[in-house]
Amino acid sequence: MIPISPSRFSSLRHGLFLCVGLSFCATLTSCTILSVNSTPEYVHPCHKADPNINSCIKETFNHLRPYLISGIQEIKVPSIEPMIIQRMAMENGHGPVRVRAFFNNMTILGASNYTVLSVKSDLTKWRIDFGLFIPYIEVTGNYDVNGNVLLFPVRSRGEFWAAFSNVTALAKLYGQEVYKENVTFMKTDRLGVNFKLSKSNFRIKDFLNGNNVIGEAMNLFLNQNAKEIIEEMKPAASQAIGKHFKNFLNSAFLQIPLAVWLKDGPSPSSAPLTPSNANTSGSGASPPK
Repeated sequence: MIPISPSRFSSLRHGLFLCVGLSFCATLTSCTILSVNSTPEYVHPCHKADPNINSCIKETFNHLRPYLISGIQEIKVPSIEPMIIQRMAMENGHGPVRVRAFFNNMTILGASNYTVLSVKSDLTKWRIDFGLFIPYIEVTGNYDVNGNVLLFPVRSRGEFWAAFSNVTALAKLYGQEVYKENVTFMKTDRLGVNFKLSKSNFRIKDFLNGNNVIGEAMNLFLNQNAKEIIEEMKPAASQAIGKHFKNFLNSAFLQIPLAVWLKDGPSPSSAPLTPSNANTSGSGASPPK
């Protein structure tokens, strides 16, 4: 065995850590971090001391919408039109609808048409509540369901299509400050979601039971009882949706320092009018076309 000196061992160890770090970064989609001195065109910055901070945060997220349609390559945030979800699980173990459902290869159309209607925040606790509206969402993918609906056993696997109209939602974000290399970020710890729908339609194609009679019966049952089924599955659906979007938000929040989008000090709009700031309204980059 060839002896290795302490200094040589230290160099090898640091080299190994560097290789592991680079390999880990290469496997992630979010290793690009913005400079604290940058203000990219997709960021509408706010100021903590702004008396209208809730209105500003609302504008920040609405301003972001056209950029999310195409994706933000700089920080590796993917497009949300369509939104692709590889896997989502829901389980409801009580009530008349007791099922375990798995959804795969989901394609969601319409999420980019969101509008943030209201914001209520407490930034001392990193709490932000969002009131949202989406006029229409269409979802396709594969499903696998096992359980009981009312007194009837349900076992089905296949393809599904679903459409939801006039979706209103309340998203409750619970966050915290985190530090990376002496830079402060906001991390989403938990995202609670509650939603309402004015109309829903379903269509499934069952591959498990070998004939279309069961599939057609399930389609009829789903659409005739959609409101009740959605209400029963809402807690499980809300939990699954919240978990997915928590990860999505963190893919952006952990690349954009707080100093970029939530600045200390008063808002420029609340400063006294001077020749240097008198004609600055309306400036800024246009959304991508």
